[in-house]
Amino acid sequence: MWGFVLLNRFQSLRVRLLFPLLAVAVVASLGVAAASYWLGDRWEREQVASRYREIESTVSTASFPLTPLVVKSIADLTETDLITLDSNKMVLQSSLPLRSGDSVDSISLKAQTNFRDEVLLIGSRRYRYSTFELRTQNQTKALWVAVLFNESELREARWRMASFPLLTGFSTIILLTSVTLLFASRLIRRLSTLQQCVGRISTGEFNAIVPSGPSDEVGRLGVAVTRMSRQLLKMQETLQRQQGEKLLHQVAGGLAHQLRNSTTGARMAIELHQRSCGLADDSLGVALNQLEHTEAHVRRLLTVASGRKEQDVPERALGCLEDSMQTLMATAKHLRIELDANLASDLEGVMVSDGPSLQAAFSNLVLNAMYEGNRVSVECRMLSGFDVATRPPDAVGMHPDRGDASIGNKLPEVIRSSNESWSRAQGISSAGKVTTGIGEVTRAGFAILTVCDNGDGPPPAVANDIFEPFVTSKPEGLGLGLPLVARCARRLEGDVQWERLEQQTKFSLRFRVTVPEDKFMQKVSESK
Repeated sequence: MWGFVLLNRFQSLRVRLLFPLLAVAVVASLGVAAASYWLGDRWEREQVASRYREIESTVSTASFPLTPLVVKSIADLTETDLITLDSNKMVLQSSLPLRSGDSVDSISLKAQTNFRDEVLLIGSRRYRYSTFELRTQNQTKALWVAVLFNESELREARWRMASFPLLTGFSTIILLTSVTLLFASRLIRRLSTLQQCVGRISTGEFNAIVPSGPSDEVGRLGVAVTRMSRQLLKMQETLQRQQGEKLLHQVAGGLAHQLRNSTTGARMAIELHQRSCGLADDSLGVALNQLEHTEAHVRRLLTVASGRKEQDVPERALGCLEDSMQTLMATAKHLRIELDANLASDLEGVMVSDGPSLQAAFSNLVLNAMYEGNRVSVECRMLSGFDVATRPPDAVGMHPDRGDASIGNKLPEVIRSSNESWSRAQGISSAGKVTTGIGEVTRAGFAILTVCDNGDGPPPAVANDIFEPFVTSKPEGLGLGLPLVARCARRLEGDVQWERLEQQTKFSLRFRVTVPEDKFMQKVSESK
């Protein structure tokens, strides 16, 4: 257990950063100390040899006798010890506690110019010495002078030379270790926090946010991890939504298969009842109309479930809206909701590329408004050229109450140019005509459908995502109505948006329409 703990500690980044620095600093300090010691020993030997030559020169040329007082004075002045001996190694005078007449058998009497650096043990002290012969005119016998240097003093001098760089190196090591440990600890704490966040992300907690720090490599890595976490969260939401859509697709296919026979039987029963009763009541006609729409939706569901592409069904825009309004009026009457509709007459003859998509979007918007409030107003009209220019087709989900749609009012020229570019890409000429291979027989434009209610509007928690699948604030809702509206808007080459104006919630559906050439010229002449 302890071995495992120690192994983990040695694998720590703190140790891996600190140990190499300490090892290099210790080796460098020891190397400098060893070099200083070697240089100190060399300089000390040269200094001893120089002092010996000076003493030899001075004593050899002196005219005074070497009395005990003179020997003691010279020893004190040169910080050495002197011994005078005869040729039999008998002490004559000495600065050491040696009596005259004592014999020093271990000394070697050799006359040399240079310092021999021999070792002499006197008592408990070791000395390095060298001897020279002194001859004067008054002396008939040879006189030897031994110059002794205390070995302990020489050794202390060498250690003094090595101790300063050694102490400097160790103090530098201590300071370097403290600073390195401090910065390494801060770095490791940041890396540990980053590791914990990555660990939470690996367990599926994609909302983990790395605390911000200095803008260095670790800080930028934390920003990248936070960005990765957000991307993974979006991917997870997208995957869940796709899985839900796939499941819904399968359930819808099976349900449509079961409903096809039921709706056909219900429609036949109502038709038989209508023929047998003969009452002048529009309710059965509304029911039949609704069943026909249901059968159409079931057929489209079966088409999608079988993997085939839906085919557009061009219809008159006004006819689609009026057809849906019959059913919606009956629903509003049943729910005791005030429903007002204003369908402009200029929609007469205007064609939409897919009638069922327009009816599905219209019905979902109105039913959603009736759920939110008790007063609903519907208006549909053609957009003028200026309206078209200030409302680009990629504005799905823009919210003016949050400042998103104000761009269109501030920069109409920019948006107009972008809309014209989009129109050219869709095959629309500068005059608003749909170009075909045969001739220009229709003109393209846009119509806008607005649905207002006096309800509270979407809650702030889901306000930004109400056009996403499975996003709803209703306890019994599935969150599929408004996403269907957005899908229909894209199918109709338009857009959908919502806003809060004067305590009302307003949904605007803009969709592309085609106007016959004769009707367009008639409108131009009427406007003139």
